Amino acid sequence: MGYLFLAIGLLISAGVSAASYFVLETPYQPALLALATLTACSIFLCFCICIYLDIQGRWYQASQRENQQLKMLLEHGSSAMLLLNPQLEPQYINHRHATLAKLNIEDPKKLINTSKWKQHVAVETRRRIREAIAEGKAWQGELRFGDTENDNFLSTSITPIYDRVGELSNIIVCCEDISEHKAIADRLFIREHYNVLTGLPNRQFALRSLGATIDKCAELEQKFILIHIDLDRIRYINESLGHSVVDKILIETAERLRRAVHDEQLLTHLGADEFLIILDAASDSDDANRLAEDLLARCSSPFYIEQHEVNISASIGLSQYPTDGSNSNTLMRRAEAAMFAAKLDSGNRVCRYDESMSHQADRRLDLENHLRHAIARNELELYYQPVINLTDHQLVGVEVLLRWHNSKLNNPSPAEFIPVAEHSGQMAAIGNWVLEQACKQIVGWSQSGFANLNVAVNISNKQFSDGDIVKNVSQALKTSGLPARQLELEITEGLLINDTPAVRKQFKELKSLGVHLSLDDFGTGYASLSYLKRYPFDTLKIDRSFVKDIDHCGDSIALTNAIIAMAHSFKMKVIAEGVENLNQRRILRERHCDMVQGYLYSPALPAGPFIEWAKRYGDMQHSKHV
Repeated sequence: MGYLFLAIGLLISAGVSAASYFVLETPYQPALLALATLTACSIFLCFCICIYLDIQGRWYQASQRENQQLKMLLEHGSSAMLLLNPQLEPQYINHRHATLAKLNIEDPKKLINTSKWKQHVAVETRRRIREAIAEGKAWQGELRFGDTENDNFLSTSITPIYDRVGELSNIIVCCEDISEHKAIADRLFIREHYNVLTGLPNRQFALRSLGATIDKCAELEQKFILIHIDLDRIRYINESLGHSVVDKILIETAERLRRAVHDEQLLTHLGADEFLIILDAASDSDDANRLAEDLLARCSSPFYIEQHEVNISASIGLSQYPTDGSNSNTLMRRAEAAMFAAKLDSGNRVCRYDESMSHQADRRLDLENHLRHAIARNELELYYQPVINLTDHQLVGVEVLLRWHNSKLNNPSPAEFIPVAEHSGQMAAIGNWVLEQACKQIVGWSQSGFANLNVAVNISNKQFSDGDIVKNVSQALKTSGLPARQLELEITEGLLINDTPAVRKQFKELKSLGVHLSLDDFGTGYASLSYLKRYPFDTLKIDRSFVKDIDHCGDSIALTNAIIAMAHSFKMKVIAEGVENLNQRRILRERHCDMVQGYLYSPALPAGPFIEWAKRYGDMQHSKHV
């Protein structure tokens, strides 16, 4: 175009010069006039050309800047751009874009070809892309490049471009690397749906999967079984050995459970010490029972952690769809109710759900809620059962027993509310209240002129394992003024299962206070002879289960005789519980049992009736020696 303007300008200049030479009449010489005209026109023409070239230069520079900016935007923007022809051959690729660099293609021009994309794009996805292009619509979705260990995810849009006659002329592909976003999303999904400690799906994932399983089985009219697992005594282990040991137990338990289930069965970790297994529809009741028994055995095997041998067990509850519930929450609640039934029945067992368990669960919840206010509402009361010395038949002490007066709950028995208190974490507060009230009562009787009595108080594992038992006993003695020698702490064998330095230290500190320690219900739990040597017990109590048939069973007599002889060899006193008749008392006295208690003398009584009984008993004993 510039050359055309130059030619036209020269022609115009030549024409004007010729006209001035041949046509115009002027006093000047025609040749000089023509030359002047030509010169003037040439100068004007050069001026115009300079202006034009300047304008063209600026346009060119602006165009170059715009192209450079566009190139920078393409190369450094969020998306990689590709312009393809209908044969999917690249016409333009901003191959310096970081997204394309992640695809590890040496020659960017070979990036887009059918064979290369086929291995990354599913057949169904390729079909949808073709349909979208044929309809003149853009397709948007995700494509994955790389192997399973190094995946790169691209958010991709493919837009067809048609010319004026409706023919496909080009295809524009925009790719954005979302690998990091996918990784973050995966981490968030794992954090939200998986337990960090065990790596198993969590409660939220379990509910979603359970809902999906219900929908599938409802459509196919199939059944499946839910297994709820709760580890026994984890709370105690946590308090005695610490979080790190419990964490390792949970990790190993998860691995043991994982090895027991099949790929079609979903194992989840609901939280704390609870696990849930969703069985597939192919598993029947017999399969579920066999699996549950296998799980019990796996959980009962000893754990060897940080130089500790830890023994636990599990309580397992089973519920079935749709018999026991038609939705996720109901099924889980009923499996949990069955699990609680197993736990209340001493644990380490499997229970199938039945309707009565729902009432038991409601009852347990009512007990737990009312028990939280029992102390504040003065609903708790101490009863006292006398302990008699077999040598002179004198009253030497009492065992304190707890009673709960709650008319709305029909005055629950200790066998009913004590396990609830222990499981709900209320036993420590209740136990400390019992300890303080018992010490004050004995001191009150002494100050009123009654003979000094020893008082035996049952100490729960929770009280002992929370680390404050020494402090609480010391405080109760100090507040009440009771001499330490008159207080006896009764400890069950379950506390001794995990023999730890911390437990032995607390025993030693309690002995330094001057209190007596008694091993309660010997022979019914887990205790071994090594405990009698290792722990400084002063008294051993023979459980009533050995005493009840001692007057007509030779084996019970032999066993009781062995227990008494063994205790005496360890310099321990022996108390027999549950003595109900004179023949039982005679046999125990002949075997040199030190003390007895039971209905032969008196059941447990409130403070007032007990004092009346004690006075009558004292008068009767006095009259025998007069």
